[in-house]
Amino acid sequence: MIKTGLNSIIFFITDYILKQMKIKFQSIFIFLISCYTTAQNISDKIDSIRIRYQIPALEIAVISSDSILDMKAFGTNKINSNVKVTLQNRFHLGSNTKAITSFIAADLVSQGKINWNTDFFHLFPELKTKQNHGRYLTLINLLNFKAQLAPFSYDTYIPESVIVTGTNQEQRYNIAKYLLTQKVVKKNNDDLYLTNLGYVLAGLMLEKVSNKNYHELVNDLNKKLNTDFRFGSPNIQDEQQTYGHNEQLVPLTEENVKLNWLLSAGNLNTTLPDYSSYIQNYLKGIEGKGIPFQKKTFEQLLFEFPTFSFGWFNKTGKEGNNYINNFGNANGFMSSVSIFKDKGIVVIIFSNLSSDSASEGIDLILEMLAKKYCN
Repeated sequence: MIKTGLNSIIFFITDYILKQMKIKFQSIFIFLISCYTTAQNISDKIDSIRIRYQIPALEIAVISSDSILDMKAFGTNKINSNVKVTLQNRFHLGSNTKAITSFIAADLVSQGKINWNTDFFHLFPELKTKQNHGRYLTLINLLNFKAQLAPFSYDTYIPESVIVTGTNQEQRYNIAKYLLTQKVVKKNNDDLYLTNLGYVLAGLMLEKVSNKNYHELVNDLNKKLNTDFRFGSPNIQDEQQTYGHNEQLVPLTEENVKLNWLLSAGNLNTTLPDYSSYIQNYLKGIEGKGIPFQKKTFEQLLFEFPTFSFGWFNKTGKEGNNYINNFGNANGFMSSVSIFKDKGIVVIIFSNLSSDSASEGIDLILEMLAKKYCN
C-alpha cells in the first residue's frame, strides 16, 4: 500500500512538473513568435514605406555603444534593376561628411598641429581683403556655422575665370578666394550662417597644417578607426554598387565636379556596417571608452553648442525625444543619422533617392524606429 501510494505521489509530481514545463515552453514559444512577428512587421512597414515613396534602395541600422539592435537592407542598387542591395553596398553621405571633417580637426588639435582658435587668415594672409576684413574665421567658428561667409552649395554660380586647371585642392583654394569677396549669407533664427563654405575653408586649414591633402587625412582616419570611408559616388567606381537618383528617378551616372569643390563639406561614401562602427565610437566616447579622444572631446564634438555642434543639429522629435541629427543630401542620395543621447541609441537611415518624398519617407521610418527603441 505504501509503495502504491508513493508511486501515485511520484506520478502526480511528475505530471505536474511536465504540465508546468509545457506551459513554460508554450510561453517561451509564443514570446519568440511574437518577437519575430514584431520584427517582421517593422521590416514589412519599412519596405512598404520604401515602395510607397519610390526609393530604389534603403538601409536602416539601430545601434547602441556595444550592440547592433537592427540592421537591414531593402531594394535594389538602382531603379528597374534586379541587383539586390546588401549591407556591403555603399551610400553617399552628403553633409554627414561634416562630422567626419570635424573629427579630423579634433584629432589635429589633439596632436598640437592647430587649435580651435586658429584664424583662417593667419594661415592664408594673402586672402584677406577689404571685403572680409574683421571677420572671425577661427577653426571652431568655421566648423559650427558661426562665421560670416557667402553661400556655397551645389547650385552656387562660380565664374569660369575662377576655375583654373590644377588639383582639386588648388581649385578649392581659388573658389574660396573668390567667395571670400562675396556677400555674406543672412544669419538664421538660431544665429547660424548656414553655408558649406565654412567647411571648405576649414578643410584648407587642415590640409595646410598637416601638409596632407584631404584624401590623405581621411585615409589616416580610416587607419586609426579601422573604417573605410571613400570619395564620390559609389557607382562611378563599380557599376554593381549603389546609384543615386534625382527627383525624376533617373540614375546618376556622372560625377558632379562640384562635389570635389565641396569635398570636406560633403563628398564621402561608406557602407552601413562601417558607418555604424564609426558612430558607435561616439557612443563609446561619451562613456569614456572611445578612440582616440578622452570623454570631454567627444562631448564637445556632440554637445558644445545648443543648436549646432561640429556637424550635428539639436532637435526634438514628435515623440518628445531630444536628439542630435545630421541629414545629408547630395548626388541622388540621402542619409539621416540621429543620436538619442539619453537612450544611448543611434538610428541611421540611408537612401539612394534625393527628393522631397524620399525625405518624408525617411522621417516616417525615423519616427517608427525611435518609437520602438527610444521610448
